[in-house]
Amino acid sequence: MCFSATASFIASGGLLLLSAATYSVAQKKDKILIAIPMLFGIQQAFEGVQWLYLDRGSTSSIAGYGFLFFAFIIWPVYVPAFVALLDTKREKASRWFLAVGCLVSAYFVVVLATQPLRIRERSSCVNYTFHLPGQWFVAALYLVAILGPFLFSSRPVFRWFGGIIFLLAAIAGYVYHHNFISVWCFFAAIVSGMFFLFVQRKRSKRQRRVQHNITATQQ
Repeated sequence: MCFSATASFIASGGLLLLSAATYSVAQKKDKILIAIPMLFGIQQAFEGVQWLYLDRGSTSSIAGYGFLFFAFIIWPVYVPAFVALLDTKREKASRWFLAVGCLVSAYFVVVLATQPLRIRERSSCVNYTFHLPGQWFVAALYLVAILGPFLFSSRPVFRWFGGIIFLLAAIAGYVYHHNFISVWCFFAAIVSGMFFLFVQRKRSKRQRRVQHNITATQQ
């Protein structure tokens, strides 16, 4: 698979347009779900800008740190936080995952602030390289913070999403292990579109229920 500025901007534009169209009609509690593909859209826009620089033989620190800000700081906290809010049956477990996510996020704040970042194209992907002490341990905690809340959720839509991105993480780690974070975030961004389908399905059911009640009242 080949990635490029075009792929990143298409993913970004599609997610942002769908988010804007769905956000205004979603119920209040579902707006948190719609924010996920919206944030992924912004993140992919940063990588699209990075590709434009790479195509010219240079790099953008702003685009690089912008992309990694979402990958390493936003997602480990946002994912367990919103699952805890929406899945009250597993709120206690989600709070444990949130604690792990906060530690991971704080760790990456320090790393990104103190370690030099190298950005380059490698195997048709954007490669982000910096010194990461305890790399494998931190990577494990990162995956626990993000995948755990989904996989242990009582809501099927979250378990489905968690299962899919777990599979994609395994594929990205095996095939694109040198460019894991870029490839996995791209995959997750595309799959996050399933939340649009979930919200639209709920909206359709709600509309049919309202129409049924109106019809029943008229009869």
